[in-house]
Amino acid sequence: MELMEYQFTTRAELLKYCKEDTNNLFISSPPVGKNYSSRTDIKEIWKRLSQEIKIQDKGFINFKQVRTSVITHWLKQFNLRQVQYMAGHRYVSSTEGYLVNQVEDLQADIDEFYPF
Repeated sequence: MELMEYQFTTRAELLKYCKEDTNNLFISSPPVGKNYSSRTDIKEIWKRLSQEIKIQDKGFINFKQVRTSVITHWLKQFNLRQVQYMAGHRYVSSTEGYLVNQVEDLQADIDEFYPF
């Protein structure tokens, strides 16, 4: 439901500021150009978007947190090289840094199965 809302409202709003129409589902940021006055305006859009997300999910901190969660989730489903490609990392060591996040999952499993 939230993805559909993004697609029909937020994405449409961001597309107003893009020079070229794109078929990408997620738009990283509007480019600075004729329709856009400064980087300050871009920061305002992302700030407003962050505030709207925080209203819906109190656990939201920032977009880096979302990226980290997605990459960690991918590491549970795919092999390291596939995740490296999907995340756009140039070096596999960048992707390996996200494997550390799985230690917390291991600790949760230990606590669940060995509760003494």
